[in-house]
Amino acid sequence: MKKNYLFLALLCALVTTTVFTSCDDDDNDSWQKGSHIDIPKYRAFVLCEGIYGMNDSRMTFVDPAKDTIYQHDVFETQNGMKLGDTANDMIAYDGDIYIIMNGSEVLYRLNGSGVLQAQYNGFKADGLGSPRYIATTEGKLYVTCYGGFVARFNAKTLALESKVKVDANPEEIEIVGTKAYCVCSGWGYGNTICSIELTSFNESVSTETLANPAGLKYSDGNMYVLSAGTYNEDWSYATYPCVATYDITNNKTEKIADASRVCAVEDKLYIIECNHTPHTYSIYNAHARNITEWNLTGMPDEFNTQTVYMIEHNPYDDTFYIATTDYVSNSIIYHFRSNGQYIGSFSAEGINANSMLFLK
Repeated sequence: MKKNYLFLALLCALVTTTVFTSCDDDDNDSWQKGSHIDIPKYRAFVLCEGIYGMNDSRMTFVDPAKDTIYQHDVFETQNGMKLGDTANDMIAYDGDIYIIMNGSEVLYRLNGSGVLQAQYNGFKADGLGSPRYIATTEGKLYVTCYGGFVARFNAKTLALESKVKVDANPEEIEIVGTKAYCVCSGWGYGNTICSIELTSFNESVSTETLANPAGLKYSDGNMYVLSAGTYNEDWSYATYPCVATYDITNNKTEKIADASRVCAVEDKLYIIECNHTPHTYSIYNAHARNITEWNLTGMPDEFNTQTVYMIEHNPYDDTFYIATTDYVSNSIIYHFRSNGQYIGSFSAEGINANSMLFLK
């Protein structure tokens, strides 16, 4: 996520390119404007997508200093309404929080305490299709939409500015330099990455990658593609979910390992594979191009039998949060130090926790 360089020089002394965290404009208390509750400046939010069609998505507030849920549904508390159906993605940018609602087909902009500032609900009317994921740069939002588009919005007003056609069912999106990259799953039958030059924003270029790509991560000059796997007629796996490096210079894909969820932090990729028993936890070093064990220790026995739905990194204390799911009950979030030592766990107070962001 790029920001105004002069502004950052005064406030943050750091340019950050991640879409998950933000060095926001919190020299004053403007981020709390309109809040009905007291929220500390060091704060974290968990997005729970719920069950599709049940209108039960939640945004919960976590006190990262205590690992406790401070507000079970901070969005409803702050705004007097439900978040909606199937919350798909949440990011922070320039002090604000953005949430994509796939089922309800809404894009929200919230302030830093979860108070609604603007929304866009014209995905169907504008022919975009259901929204999926979001990336930001230079005051713009780029949203992948299942109608086969990447749409560009003004980050403050959420006004739709333009759209570019890409391959079927675009999923996660990353901004690298002056280009946007998104993977296109084709509803399980696709195998492409589409790139768009942002300065012109008028066409996309497709290259082949893993089958059924659903995830895309970029960190420290390295791009990673996550395949959701392919299926037989009985819905058993024909090929298991996996992760690969993707060289954006020569469009070359190289598989690293089977993987259910990944988290890219600087030159390392943290990998969790839970489609086999026992689960495996590993770290890929992009510079050394090797994989070592990520030795998670001290956690409850049930952790190793549950499906992992989320892994996020807290840049302020270098710890990891891993959420599990059974798809019907509230997710449990497990907290680990970077060396793998278990710290504790808590309920996400929502089903299928899929993302977490940290602000300070």
